[in-house]
Amino acid sequence: MGMSSKLLRDNPHIAAWHFYRRFGLFRDIVLKQKFNVTDYWNRYEWQGRGSSHCHGLFWMDGAPSVDLENEHLRKEFARIWRFHVTAFNPEPARVRQQGEGNPLAVNPLQHPLTFQWLSQVLNRCQRHHCSETYCLRKKKGSEEISCRFFFPRDTRDTADVVRRQGQSYFSFEAARNDSLMNHYNRCLSLGWLANIDISPCTSLQAVINYAAKYCSKMEKRTDSYASMGRQILPYVSHQNPLLSFASRLMNKLLTERDFSGQEICHVLLNCELQEGTRVIRAVDCRPYEQQGRSLRLQGDHDDAEVVGIYEKYLSRPPLHEELTYLDFLANWNTSKRDGRKWTRWSRQAKPRVLYYFPRYKSNHQHHQYDDFCRVKLMLAHPHRDPNELRKINGVEYNSYASAAEFCYRNHRHPDDYYGTPNAEERRPDPDEFEEEFHEPDLLEEDWLELARQLPDCPPSQEAIDLLGRRDIDIQYDWTPHVGRYADPGIVQGDYWRQRIEQNRLHMDVEDMPLEVRDALNPEQRIVYDTFIGHFQCGSEEQILLHVDGGGGTGKSYMIKVLSSHLQRLAGNRPSPIWRAAPTGVASNQIMGTTLHSLLRLPMDRAFTELSPADANAIQKKLRDVRYLVIDEKSMLGLRQLSWIDKRLRQVFPARAAEFFGGISIILVGDFFQLPPIANKPLYFDGPLKDLHEVSGQTAYRAFNHTVFLKKVQRQQGDDQAGFRLALEELRGLKLSIESWKLLSQRVQVKLNQREEDTFDAALRIYSKKARVNEYQRSQQVKTRQARALACLVLIT
Repeated sequence: MGMSSKLLRDNPHIAAWHFYRRFGLFRDIVLKQKFNVTDYWNRYEWQGRGSSHCHGLFWMDGAPSVDLENEHLRKEFARIWRFHVTAFNPEPARVRQQGEGNPLAVNPLQHPLTFQWLSQVLNRCQRHHCSETYCLRKKKGSEEISCRFFFPRDTRDTADVVRRQGQSYFSFEAARNDSLMNHYNRCLSLGWLANIDISPCTSLQAVINYAAKYCSKMEKRTDSYASMGRQILPYVSHQNPLLSFASRLMNKLLTERDFSGQEICHVLLNCELQEGTRVIRAVDCRPYEQQGRSLRLQGDHDDAEVVGIYEKYLSRPPLHEELTYLDFLANWNTSKRDGRKWTRWSRQAKPRVLYYFPRYKSNHQHHQYDDFCRVKLMLAHPHRDPNELRKINGVEYNSYASAAEFCYRNHRHPDDYYGTPNAEERRPDPDEFEEEFHEPDLLEEDWLELARQLPDCPPSQEAIDLLGRRDIDIQYDWTPHVGRYADPGIVQGDYWRQRIEQNRLHMDVEDMPLEVRDALNPEQRIVYDTFIGHFQCGSEEQILLHVDGGGGTGKSYMIKVLSSHLQRLAGNRPSPIWRAAPTGVASNQIMGTTLHSLLRLPMDRAFTELSPADANAIQKKLRDVRYLVIDEKSMLGLRQLSWIDKRLRQVFPARAAEFFGGISIILVGDFFQLPPIANKPLYFDGPLKDLHEVSGQTAYRAFNHTVFLKKVQRQQGDDQAGFRLALEELRGLKLSIESWKLLSQRVQVKLNQREEDTFDAALRIYSKKARVNEYQRSQQVKTRQARALACLVLIT
């Protein structure tokens, strides 16, 4: 765990207070002044991962009308708001460069305001990323999967007001050149330096939809222990039922938390969960005899009953005889016990917002209609007894509905916002997507059983990030060490950046003598002779070749030999071969680069052409390259292969009509290994809809030659025959009992201490950074002076 993550986890109160205070200042200093805000309301919530989030609605003085049924008004609305809200990406093809710092970790008061900084912030915070866990949902009545936030969206040159399919209201769509960019305001994005979405409200119905779907969703209520026990019982292991039940119960309790640490601290710090310029008052609309009564607990003294707001109105002094209940609730300060000292709010003060409960149905045919009319009369007519509400102008009616009907025909009252008789109640539009699907609880039988048998343990010691901050480090006398490392780069904080500039990565591999080619096996030699001969004769014919082979068959070694000898044949010219792979670890194994950094490919966004400056930079880098080796092809998807094809056609325009710009490609790897993430593998033969995938499949089928490396080079000798067989069976998912028994013997827990000590200097391969940090620290503890550390390889 990194230092920042640990500090955030250990100090949620600081994070909660910082967010609350920062947003309050940002709202008062920036939002109010920039948009001339007169009213606002915001609500704090905490996302599934525990981070703070805030929804807000803001009213602007002088904002354009939201009556958008008229086309002229819609155009005027879009014209005004286009100056404030946009979805235009300054650099839609931007790829984060190696060594580029975090654009959010700067002092905004000192950092120059440039479009480059804006682009860095927007591409880091404002671009939408679709995923099944966040926004991708299945539409009701179909198998179509779509984003519930309507991404990707069509690009448009100008802002407009549109009505999306299935919506009863208009939506504002800003000008955009990036289909995944959220709406943003430049001032707000550079001021907040985090994700901040902004959209103008187009109607009351749009506000209702936003509030209902995004601002007011309740968390799932916690189950009782008995209920959780009933859910667990069907999955309890019969071999060790008590341990199985306890582990499943703890797993359910610890992984289904209801409240994050920041949310709890937010409440404990007395921070408001919702804020606004209006005071909200709850109004109990039930009949008087059903309304609740409150008690004030006074310790040893007799508890006192608190006078309810409706009872206070009914017992008001004669001075306020003609005061209506609606006016009393919205505009009067009634905190003093003596009603004669009540005061009406000043003209500058805004009326309270009244929250009615329950809200009775306004339909004449509904059985609640009489109660609806009672509430309307209660708010509009001065009275001292609820039974008086049926009497109007000296005439007593037999029901509230009859009295209200007379009132509607003969009286005019201020809007109480409780509803209009027979008017259809505004409700959120029905959701066109199915409810989010959650896997059934507690089906992890396999991993729970395996976890109980695991001989290893997760890291339990201090993280490597804490070195220098422990008590032992702080108490140590560092005086003798002062000045030992006087490089000015260390003091200035850019030491590593300078070292990177001084030691730029070159594509040259170590020089290997020509004799090593004789040690290549026949299949390796076919690949070697093909490309050496192709280079020596100066042929312009393109080679598209597959090289397949399981683990240990010498693929990486063959690449190094071929690269070294092509490099030697080139003489003083740059190497004609370039090596690349989908990941940093894989590229490091062959002394290459990642495909994304080499060709500036997008990580998870739409593919776009390079700018002339970027294209020129890649052309300069690959000017002398004739052969491109792509390792770990199993991790390459059809979409990525299409991007590589398009990018190389742009880099080599003279041969843009050929696949990959005419450059020869060697695809190396083993399809039995790791597949691509969120991408269809190269061998996919099902129906395709994505144009990039279709293009990638066409390019893949252009590879018309394959060489299979079958001989295992890494594990030699008859004593390793069983191990070689086990690896081959694992590769084909056909592990035999004999191979399983062999692999079961090769675990650390079955070694004695002497045997274990023989591995002290062995290469360690870990799958997680936490294990790397754990091992590094254990080695530092063993050898305090630590002159040499074991070489670690991190597999990601």
